Amino acid sequence: MFGGDVMLGRIVAQYIGTHGADYPLGGIAALMRAADVTVVNLECAITSSTQPWRGAPKAFYFGAPPEAAQSLENAGVDLVSLANNHTLDFNTEGLHDTLRHLDAHGIAHAGAGADKHAAQAPACVERGGVKFGMVAYCDHQEDFAAGDNQPGIAYLDLTDEQRTLAEIGKACSALRDNGVHWPILSLHWGSNWAERPSRYFVKLARAAIDMGYGVVFGHSAHLFQGIEIYRGRPILYAAGDLVDDYYVDPGFRNDHQLLFELELTRASLLRINLYPVFIGQCRTEHAAGEQFDYIARRIMRLCAEFGTEVQRTEHKLWIHCAA
Repeated sequence: MFGGDVMLGRIVAQYIGTHGADYPLGGIAALMRAADVTVVNLECAITSSTQPWRGAPKAFYFGAPPEAAQSLENAGVDLVSLANNHTLDFNTEGLHDTLRHLDAHGIAHAGAGADKHAAQAPACVERGGVKFGMVAYCDHQEDFAAGDNQPGIAYLDLTDEQRTLAEIGKACSALRDNGVHWPILSLHWGSNWAERPSRYFVKLARAAIDMGYGVVFGHSAHLFQGIEIYRGRPILYAAGDLVDDYYVDPGFRNDHQLLFELELTRASLLRINLYPVFIGQCRTEHAAGEQFDYIARRIMRLCAEFGTEVQRTEHKLWIHCAA
């Protein structure tokens, strides 16, 4: 199960303080817990620190309370990407706190760490004899980049195509050498409010599949984009948001989102189930009625642009992938 950006700070944090850890994701927690592995992008630090990033001023700083780690655990989250532009919003202290809280709750993480080696290290989870491994990168907030002796995120300048392909190729080979059946490439890439990936991002994603990745898990746009099935492997160009307190743009309707469930074997992708969800008052619930219809129409249209057919009944959406 893949979900997009999870932001548990600001007003969401206030709701957690008032209503408890289950408030933000409790409405969809049963579905998320039912998956063998659930993966999201954690778009905030989990920390009690109140000292914001010491670098250049930012428009937004996302810091969630320690109880947010319980929110993730209770919702069945097994693995998070930390390679994004908010992980260090409360400095390296906030990053260290985040890692400590995730470890305490048994949640694996990739994309940030005590140094460059740790930030680029994969996180692996095994279920039923199938091994998943994820590496995570972000293409913005360069000053968050981890260094040889500097905590931070796994930053990657995607405009440097040669270096990008070399970096992700090296990581994929390491995952394969480690016995991973489904290597996952998590990319926090591109600009906000992008309804479609750029041609260059399509090129990079396909190249990642060509070199051996099993899933490309994109996010950052705050909107879900179309899904491509390339050589039998899924490319989620943008998974959208899963929970947040963001302003809802009436044109983009970014409170209408999706969860993505992959049914697979050790070697093959069989089906992708799509679950429309709706974010209201910092809590995510299953979408219904007009909300469901809007999400269904949008994902069907965007997927069709990649030649991906989304099947629909009244209450279900799916992509048949088996040959």
